[in-house]
Amino acid sequence: MGDRLRRLSRQFLRILFQAALPGIIIYAMLLGSFVLRGTPHDAEFTPLIYLRLLLVCYATALVAATMLEFYNLRGAILRTDGMLIGNHFGSFSKRDRLFCDALEFYAKDSYRSALDLLLQVQDYPMNSEEKGVLSFYIGRCYQGLSCPSNAISFYQTARENGFSRPYSMLFEARSHAEGGNFDAAYALFTDLLEHDPPKDFYFLYTDIGYLFIRQKQPEEAAKWFERSIAAHQNFAFALSGMAIVSLQRGNFKAANDFHYKALINHLKDPSSFRRYFEETKRLMLNEHPDWDAKQGAAAESAE
Repeated sequence: MGDRLRRLSRQFLRILFQAALPGIIIYAMLLGSFVLRGTPHDAEFTPLIYLRLLLVCYATALVAATMLEFYNLRGAILRTDGMLIGNHFGSFSKRDRLFCDALEFYAKDSYRSALDLLLQVQDYPMNSEEKGVLSFYIGRCYQGLSCPSNAISFYQTARENGFSRPYSMLFEARSHAEGGNFDAAYALFTDLLEHDPPKDFYFLYTDIGYLFIRQKQPEEAAKWFERSIAAHQNFAFALSGMAIVSLQRGNFKAANDFHYKALINHLKDPSSFRRYFEETKRLMLNEHPDWDAKQGAAAESAE
Protein backbone atom coordinates (compact mmCIF):
# COMPACT_ATOMS: atom_id res chain seq x y z
CA MET A 1 0.00 0.00 0.00
CA GLY A 2 2.88 2.37 0.82
CA ASP A 3 4.32 2.14 -2.67
CA ARG A 4 0.97 3.03 -4.25
CA LEU A 5 0.53 6.04 -1.97
CA ARG A 6 4.05 7.17 -2.75
CA ARG A 7 3.48 6.88 -6.50
CA LEU A 8 0.20 8.78 -6.23
CA SER A 9 1.85 11.49 -4.13
CA ARG A 10 4.65 11.92 -6.65
CA GLN A 11 2.21 12.05 -9.53
CA PHE A 12 0.15 14.68 -7.69
CA LEU A 13 3.19 16.81 -6.89
CA ARG A 14 4.28 16.63 -10.52
CA ILE A 15 0.84 17.80 -11.62
CA LEU A 16 1.01 20.69 -9.13
CA PHE A 17 4.31 21.87 -10.64
CA GLN A 18 3.12 21.31 -14.21
CA ALA A 19 0.08 23.52 -13.60
CA ALA A 20 2.16 26.43 -12.27
CA LEU A 21 3.44 27.81 -15.59
CA PRO A 22 0.08 27.56 -17.44
CA GLY A 23 -1.60 29.19 -14.44
CA ILE A 24 0.84 32.12 -14.53
CA ILE A 25 0.33 32.47 -18.30
CA ILE A 26 -3.44 32.58 -17.87
CA TYR A 27 -3.07 35.14 -15.09
CA ALA A 28 -0.70 37.28 -17.18
CA MET A 29 -3.14 37.21 -20.12
CA LEU A 30 -5.95 38.25 -17.76
CA LEU A 31 -3.89 41.17 -16.40
CA GLY A 32 -3.01 42.15 -19.94
CA SER A 33 -6.67 42.34 -20.84
CA PHE A 34 -7.25 44.57 -17.79
CA VAL A 35 -4.48 46.91 -18.98
CA LEU A 36 -5.91 47.11 -22.50
CA ARG A 37 -9.62 47.06 -21.76
CA GLY A 38 -9.89 47.94 -18.12
CA THR A 39 -11.44 45.95 -15.30
CA PRO A 40 -15.08 44.76 -15.51
CA HIS A 41 -17.38 47.73 -14.90
CA ASP A 42 -14.21 49.77 -14.25
CA ALA A 43 -14.10 48.34 -10.73
CA GLU A 44 -11.16 49.05 -8.46
CA PHE A 45 -9.50 45.71 -7.59
CA THR A 46 -7.77 45.32 -4.26
CA PRO A 47 -4.60 43.22 -3.86
CA LEU A 48 -6.76 40.50 -2.30
CA ILE A 49 -8.91 40.35 -5.44
CA TYR A 50 -5.80 39.96 -7.60
CA LEU A 51 -4.58 37.17 -5.33
CA ARG A 52 -7.92 35.41 -5.65
CA LEU A 53 -7.74 35.77 -9.43
CA LEU A 54 -4.27 34.21 -9.38
CA LEU A 55 -5.59 31.26 -7.38
CA VAL A 56 -8.52 30.83 -9.78
CA CYS A 57 -6.16 30.83 -12.76
CA TYR A 58 -3.93 28.28 -11.07
CA ALA A 59 -6.92 26.10 -10.15
CA THR A 60 -8.08 26.21 -13.79
CA ALA A 61 -4.65 25.11 -15.00
CA LEU A 62 -4.52 22.42 -12.31
CA VAL A 63 -7.83 20.91 -13.42
CA ALA A 64 -6.65 20.84 -17.03
CA ALA A 65 -3.29 19.28 -16.07
CA THR A 66 -5.05 16.66 -13.94
CA MET A 67 -7.35 15.68 -16.80
CA LEU A 68 -4.40 15.36 -19.20
CA GLU A 69 -2.45 13.27 -16.70
CA PHE A 70 -5.37 11.05 -15.69
CA TYR A 71 -5.02 8.34 -18.31
CA ASN A 72 -1.24 8.06 -17.90
CA LEU A 73 -1.63 7.87 -14.13
CA ARG A 74 -4.39 5.29 -14.36
CA GLY A 75 -2.41 3.21 -16.85
CA ALA A 76 0.68 3.18 -14.67
CA ILE A 77 -1.32 2.04 -11.64
CA LEU A 78 -3.14 -0.70 -13.52
CA ARG A 79 -0.04 -2.03 -15.24
CA THR A 80 1.81 -2.49 -11.96
CA ASP A 81 0.17 -5.67 -10.78
CA GLY A 82 -0.52 -5.15 -7.10
CA MET A 83 -1.65 -8.74 -6.73
CA LEU A 84 1.80 -10.01 -7.71
CA ILE A 85 3.76 -7.47 -5.68
CA GLY A 86 1.52 -7.70 -2.62
CA ASN A 87 2.78 -5.78 0.40
CA HIS A 88 6.42 -6.10 -0.53
CA PHE A 89 8.62 -3.03 -1.09
CA GLY A 90 5.96 -0.79 0.42
CA SER A 91 7.98 1.13 3.00
CA PHE A 92 9.76 4.45 2.61
CA SER A 93 13.25 2.95 2.80
CA LYS A 94 15.78 3.69 0.07
CA ARG A 95 15.57 0.11 -1.17
CA ASP A 96 11.81 0.25 -1.55
CA ARG A 97 11.92 3.70 -3.16
CA LEU A 98 14.36 2.34 -5.76
CA PHE A 99 12.02 -0.57 -6.48
CA CYS A 100 8.98 1.67 -6.87
CA ASP A 101 10.90 4.12 -9.06
CA ALA A 102 11.86 1.14 -11.22
CA LEU A 103 8.22 0.11 -11.52
CA GLU A 104 7.29 3.57 -12.75
CA PHE A 105 9.83 3.17 -15.56
CA TYR A 106 8.59 -0.38 -16.16
CA ALA A 107 5.00 0.83 -16.47
CA LYS A 108 6.17 3.22 -19.22
CA ASP A 109 8.08 0.46 -21.07
CA SER A 110 11.38 2.14 -20.15
CA TYR A 111 12.95 -1.24 -19.48
CA ARG A 112 16.60 -0.14 -19.47
CA SER A 113 16.02 2.51 -16.80
CA ALA A 114 13.87 0.11 -14.79
CA LEU A 115 16.48 -2.64 -14.99
CA ASP A 116 19.28 -0.36 -13.83
CA LEU A 117 17.33 0.45 -10.66
CA LEU A 118 16.19 -3.12 -10.03
CA LEU A 119 19.77 -4.38 -10.23
CA GLN A 120 20.68 -1.83 -7.54
CA VAL A 121 17.91 -3.24 -5.33
CA GLN A 122 19.66 -6.62 -5.48
CA ASP A 123 22.44 -5.21 -3.28
CA TYR A 124 20.08 -4.67 -0.34
CA PRO A 125 19.04 -7.31 2.21
CA MET A 126 15.66 -8.92 1.52
CA ASN A 127 13.66 -11.99 2.41
CA SER A 128 12.89 -14.87 0.06
CA GLU A 129 9.51 -13.55 -1.10
CA GLU A 130 10.96 -10.13 -1.88
CA LYS A 131 13.73 -11.80 -3.86
CA GLY A 132 11.06 -13.65 -5.82
CA VAL A 133 9.20 -10.43 -6.70
CA LEU A 134 12.41 -8.63 -7.61
CA SER A 135 13.65 -11.52 -9.77
CA PHE A 136 10.37 -11.61 -11.70
CA TYR A 137 10.53 -7.93 -12.63
CA ILE A 138 14.21 -8.16 -13.55
CA GLY A 139 13.21 -10.99 -15.88
CA ARG A 140 10.40 -8.89 -17.36
CA CYS A 141 12.85 -6.06 -18.04
CA TYR A 142 15.34 -8.37 -19.74
CA GLN A 143 12.52 -9.78 -21.84
CA GLY A 144 11.36 -6.28 -22.73
CA LEU A 145 14.92 -5.53 -23.85
CA SER A 146 14.86 -8.60 -26.15
CA CYS A 147 17.28 -10.55 -23.96
CA PRO A 148 15.17 -13.67 -23.30
CA SER A 149 18.12 -15.87 -22.37
CA ASN A 150 18.93 -13.48 -19.50
CA ALA A 151 15.30 -13.41 -18.40
CA ILE A 152 14.87 -17.20 -18.04
CA SER A 153 17.08 -17.68 -14.99
CA PHE A 154 15.35 -14.81 -13.17
CA TYR A 155 11.91 -16.34 -13.75
CA GLN A 156 13.22 -19.61 -12.36
CA THR A 157 14.68 -17.81 -9.34
CA ALA A 158 11.37 -16.01 -8.81
CA ARG A 159 9.49 -19.31 -8.75
CA GLU A 160 12.05 -20.92 -6.42
CA ASN A 161 11.45 -18.06 -3.98
CA GLY A 162 7.69 -18.44 -3.81
CA PHE A 163 6.62 -16.05 -6.57
CA SER A 164 3.46 -16.88 -8.54
CA ARG A 165 4.08 -20.17 -10.33
CA PRO A 166 1.71 -19.50 -13.28
CA TYR A 167 3.08 -16.03 -14.07
CA SER A 168 6.73 -16.98 -13.78
CA MET A 169 6.15 -20.08 -15.93
CA LEU A 170 4.20 -18.12 -18.53
CA PHE A 171 6.93 -15.57 -19.12
CA GLU A 172 9.66 -18.18 -18.91
CA ALA A 173 7.85 -20.14 -21.63
CA ARG A 174 7.59 -17.04 -23.79
CA SER A 175 11.29 -16.32 -23.23
CA HIS A 176 12.18 -19.84 -24.36
CA ALA A 177 10.01 -19.34 -27.45
CA GLU A 178 11.65 -16.01 -28.25
CA GLY A 179 15.06 -17.66 -27.87
CA GLY A 180 14.15 -20.54 -30.18
CA ASN A 181 13.93 -23.29 -27.54
CA PHE A 182 10.50 -24.45 -28.64
CA ASP A 183 10.52 -27.78 -26.76
CA ALA A 184 11.16 -26.06 -23.42
CA ALA A 185 8.45 -23.49 -24.18
CA TYR A 186 5.93 -26.19 -25.13
CA ALA A 187 6.66 -28.15 -21.95
CA LEU A 188 5.97 -25.10 -19.79
CA PHE A 189 2.83 -24.10 -21.70
CA THR A 190 1.32 -27.59 -21.45
CA ASP A 191 2.26 -27.78 -17.76
CA LEU A 192 0.32 -24.56 -17.23
CA LEU A 193 -2.72 -25.96 -19.05
CA GLU A 194 -2.67 -29.11 -16.95
CA HIS A 195 -2.69 -27.27 -13.61
CA ASP A 196 -5.75 -25.00 -13.77
CA PRO A 197 -4.25 -21.76 -15.10
CA PRO A 198 -5.71 -18.42 -13.94
CA LYS A 199 -8.81 -17.27 -15.79
CA ASP A 200 -6.94 -14.37 -17.35
CA PHE A 201 -4.61 -16.85 -19.13
CA TYR A 202 -7.09 -17.05 -22.00
CA PHE A 203 -4.23 -16.78 -24.51
CA LEU A 204 -2.46 -20.09 -23.79
CA TYR A 205 -3.97 -21.89 -26.79
CA THR A 206 -2.89 -19.12 -29.16
CA ASP A 207 0.56 -18.91 -27.57
CA ILE A 208 1.05 -22.60 -28.34
CA GLY A 209 -0.43 -22.15 -31.81
CA TYR A 210 2.09 -19.46 -32.67
CA LEU A 211 4.81 -21.65 -31.18
CA PHE A 212 4.10 -24.15 -33.99
CA ILE A 213 3.71 -21.35 -36.54
CA ARG A 214 7.31 -20.34 -35.83
CA GLN A 215 8.37 -23.93 -36.43
CA LYS A 216 6.42 -24.00 -39.71
CA GLN A 217 4.13 -26.78 -38.50
CA PRO A 218 0.74 -25.45 -39.62
CA GLU A 219 -1.16 -28.67 -38.97
CA GLU A 220 -0.15 -28.69 -35.29
CA ALA A 221 -0.72 -24.95 -35.00
CA ALA A 222 -4.23 -25.24 -36.43
CA LYS A 223 -5.27 -27.65 -33.66
CA TRP A 224 -4.51 -25.07 -30.99
CA PHE A 225 -6.07 -22.14 -32.83
CA GLU A 226 -9.21 -24.21 -33.44
CA ARG A 227 -9.40 -25.03 -29.72
CA SER A 228 -9.12 -21.32 -28.94
CA ILE A 229 -11.84 -20.45 -31.45
CA ALA A 230 -14.14 -23.19 -30.13
CA ALA A 231 -13.68 -21.96 -26.56
CA HIS A 232 -14.07 -18.34 -27.80
CA GLN A 233 -10.82 -17.46 -26.01
CA ASN A 234 -8.60 -14.78 -27.54
CA PHE A 235 -10.96 -15.13 -30.47
CA ALA A 236 -9.68 -12.49 -32.90
CA PHE A 237 -6.06 -13.47 -32.29
CA ALA A 238 -6.90 -17.13 -32.92
CA LEU A 239 -8.50 -16.12 -36.24
CA SER A 240 -5.32 -14.24 -37.15
CA GLY A 241 -3.37 -17.39 -36.33
CA MET A 242 -5.57 -19.42 -38.66
CA ALA A 243 -4.87 -16.85 -41.39
CA ILE A 244 -1.12 -17.53 -41.03
CA VAL A 245 -1.75 -21.29 -40.85
CA SER A 246 -3.67 -21.06 -44.13
CA LEU A 247 -0.79 -19.18 -45.77
CA GLN A 248 1.65 -21.88 -44.64
CA ARG A 249 -0.71 -24.54 -45.95
CA GLY A 250 -0.82 -22.78 -49.31
CA ASN A 251 -4.53 -21.94 -49.15
CA PHE A 252 -4.50 -18.20 -49.80
CA LYS A 253 -8.27 -17.96 -50.22
CA ALA A 254 -8.87 -19.31 -46.71
CA ALA A 255 -6.06 -17.08 -45.44
CA ASN A 256 -7.81 -13.99 -46.79
CA ASP A 257 -11.11 -15.11 -45.23
CA PHE A 258 -9.51 -15.56 -41.79
CA HIS A 259 -7.62 -12.29 -42.27
CA TYR A 260 -10.91 -10.47 -42.80
CA LYS A 261 -12.64 -12.22 -39.86
CA ALA A 262 -9.77 -11.36 -37.51
CA LEU A 263 -9.97 -7.67 -38.42
CA ILE A 264 -13.75 -7.36 -38.10
CA ASN A 265 -13.54 -9.00 -34.66
CA HIS A 266 -11.43 -6.07 -33.45
CA LEU A 267 -8.00 -7.64 -33.53
CA LYS A 268 -5.55 -5.72 -31.38
CA ASP A 269 -2.86 -3.91 -33.40
CA PRO A 270 -4.29 -4.70 -36.86
CA SER A 271 -1.53 -2.82 -38.70
CA SER A 272 1.15 -5.14 -37.27
CA PHE A 273 -0.92 -8.16 -38.25
CA ARG A 274 -1.35 -6.89 -41.81
CA ARG A 275 2.42 -6.50 -42.14
CA TYR A 276 3.05 -9.95 -40.69
CA PHE A 277 0.43 -11.45 -43.01
CA GLU A 278 1.99 -9.89 -46.11
CA GLU A 279 5.52 -10.84 -45.02
CA THR A 280 4.44 -14.44 -44.47
CA LYS A 281 2.72 -14.52 -47.84
CA ARG A 282 5.85 -13.24 -49.60
CA LEU A 283 7.94 -15.81 -47.74
CA MET A 284 5.64 -18.63 -48.83
CA LEU A 285 5.76 -17.50 -52.46
CA ASN A 286 9.56 -17.32 -52.30
CA GLU A 287 9.75 -20.83 -50.85
CA HIS A 288 7.19 -22.16 -53.33
CA PRO A 289 7.68 -20.32 -56.65
CA ASP A 290 5.16 -22.67 -58.28
CA TRP A 291 2.35 -21.31 -56.08
CA ASP A 292 -0.10 -18.83 -57.53
CA ALA A 293 0.14 -15.32 -56.07
CA LYS A 294 -3.62 -15.17 -55.45
CA GLN A 295 -4.66 -18.75 -54.79
CA GLY A 296 -1.46 -20.22 -53.39
CA ALA A 297 -1.16 -23.95 -53.92
CA ALA A 298 -4.81 -24.15 -54.97
CA ALA A 299 -4.01 -23.25 -58.56
CA GLU A 300 -1.59 -26.14 -58.89
CA SER A 301 -3.94 -28.66 -57.27
CA ALA A 302 -6.80 -27.59 -59.52
CA GLU A 303 -4.89 -28.46 -62.71
